[in-house]
Order: sequence, then C-alpha cells, then structure tokens
Amino acid sequence: MSYKQRQLPVFELFCYNRFMCISNKILAWYRPEDRDLPWRRTEDAYHIWVSEIMLQQTQAQTVIPYYERFMAKFPTAEALADADEEDVLKMWQGLGYYRRARHLLEAARIVKDEGMPSDFKTLKQLPGIGDYTAAAIASIAFHEPVAAIDGNLLRIYSRLYCITEPVDRSKTKRRIFERANDDISRTRPGDFNQAMMDLGNKICTPTRPLCLLCPLREECRAFKEGVADELPHKTPKKKQARENYTLLLLDLDGDYLVEKRTEGLLQAMWGFPLLSGHLKKEDIQKYLSERDFMIEDMREMRDYRHVFSHKIWNVSVVYVKLKTMVCAEDRYTWANRAALEDVYAIPSAFQPALEVIDALD
Repeated sequence: MSYKQRQLPVFELFCYNRFMCISNKILAWYRPEDRDLPWRRTEDAYHIWVSEIMLQQTQAQTVIPYYERFMAKFPTAEALADADEEDVLKMWQGLGYYRRARHLLEAARIVKDEGMPSDFKTLKQLPGIGDYTAAAIASIAFHEPVAAIDGNLLRIYSRLYCITEPVDRSKTKRRIFERANDDISRTRPGDFNQAMMDLGNKICTPTRPLCLLCPLREECRAFKEGVADELPHKTPKKKQARENYTLLLLDLDGDYLVEKRTEGLLQAMWGFPLLSGHLKKEDIQKYLSERDFMIEDMREMRDYRHVFSHKIWNVSVVYVKLKTMVCAEDRYTWANRAALEDVYAIPSAFQPALEVIDALD
C-alpha cells in the first residue's frame, strides 16, 4: 500500500500535503538554465565537490573563472591528490580563505587511496566537508534526499515556517534541517536543493524579498503575517578584532623578499614580511640592521585596510631599498615582479603592496 493509500491521521496528512506542495511547487518553478553555471552541467561528485568548496563565502559569478581554471589543471581527484600544495594554492590565489584549498588537497589524497564516499554521513568525514557541502554532493551526485542547509535555506525556512529564533544557533539549524528533510523531493533531491539556492538568490533575498513572485507564498507563514522582511533573526555579531602591522617591501635590484607564512592567517601562503604594530623609521632600521641588511633608502608608501571574516588588518607599507642580499632561512626567498605574479601564491591581503611595486616601476 502506498503512502497516499494509507489512512493517515489528520496532522500527518496535513504534513504530507504540505510536503507535496512545497516540493512540487519549487521544482515546477526551478529553471536551471536561468543560471548557467558550469558545475550544474554535471553530476560528477568531484566536480560538484570542488564547486561547493569554492562557493563557500564567495559569489557564484566570482567563482566561475577560478573553477574552470582549477578543473582544467586538476580534472580528477587523483590529479589533485598528486599535485604540490604550492601549485594548488597558486590556482586558488584570489579566492581567499586558503584553508579551503589545503583541506581540499588533503581530502583528495584520502579519496585517491580510499575512493569517493557516496553518502552524506561518510562525506562529512573528509577534511573541509561539513553538513552543507556533504548534503550538496550527496543529493546532486548520488541522489540522496538530504537538505543542503546554507544561508539561503536558513532564510527561506525561517520565513516559510515563521521561525523567530536566531538561525545561526545550532538548535535552530537542526530544526530547519529536519523540516527541510521532510520537504525535500525523494526523486529529485539535487534539483530541490539547487532550486532553493536559486529562490534565495532571486526572490527570497535578505532584504526586500519579492514575495508576490514566490512560488511558495501560499505556504509561507511570514508572508501571510506580513513579517517576511523582518526574518531571519540572527545573534548580534561580535566586533571584528583590529590588528596593526608594518609591511616591509625589501627591494634589492628589483627582487623583493617574500616569506612563506608558517602559522596564523594565510598559513603556507607567500607574503611580504609583516611586523606587528605601526613602527617608526628608527624601529625598522634597528630591526633590519640586527639581521645584517644594509639600507640605501627608506620610504613610507601607503596605508591600507584588509578585512577578514573575523578581524581587520590595518597595514602600513614601507619601501626599503637595500644594498646587500641576506636570506638565511628556507622560508624566505627573493622574487622579481613577474615571479610574484606567476610563481608565488600571493593572497589578496598583500595585493596593495604589489600595487606599490607597480607604481615604483
């Protein structure tokens, strides 16, 4: 006997009918061709995985060229697993949040040895794959009916069910995850998840949602109560920590000293030497002389601010022309402007310093 044929209690029947409405309506509305994204042209688990990692905290249109270059360089998980970290980080340069790339490489090496997991729970065991990414891969590549909960879906469901608790709390996320799993299509779970992403991108937007165009407006409690633009609620954010640095552009005949960072933000990335605090000229001179650098000229060039998700760097760029080359530690090297562009993965936090070099030339 099918689910439809069974005698259902009134509440269970209501929930089933609601599931059918939400699932059918969102899939009828969904038009994948409206957002012709390259990762939507495949059900290959590796391709979907790479795209979902890149899309974390990055807009889709920004991701497209990075994704296409990355897939051309590393077309399979095995190809990525065999790559050097330096090459992977270079291909990632400009996307930010470089820990994503390191986790992706680490996970690819596991997949090469053990094979690609094909279900939500096992996918979560790979480095860098959380609930959302695991659900996206499982639903799109392996057709497992599990909801992919990101900011879009949290917003949609907070309005759909008029959930007033902060959506960034674990308890609320779990509640929404369970409700979305009740609603998700059993036959087209990947399309359901991607349809919800499009709904959040086009209609159920963070501000001024276009409720009259929404395919789910008849099921949406927030729309009926006129409070859609007041939801979702979130826990107030803490203020970002601010850190001051002096960045040294050490120039020896057109070669610049760069260091491979060993800890903290941008670990394993190449960047210019950073000294804590906004240092005076005499402090910089002392620092360099203690390391046997001979200074020919020193100039303060510019100040800039770089914003991370949880902190802000206030950076003063100081250009120093040197007379002699000193480079004793392995994590330091000298590179000309072309090498800084083509060889070393210089993250965006140091891009204003590269602009200073260009202005000098």
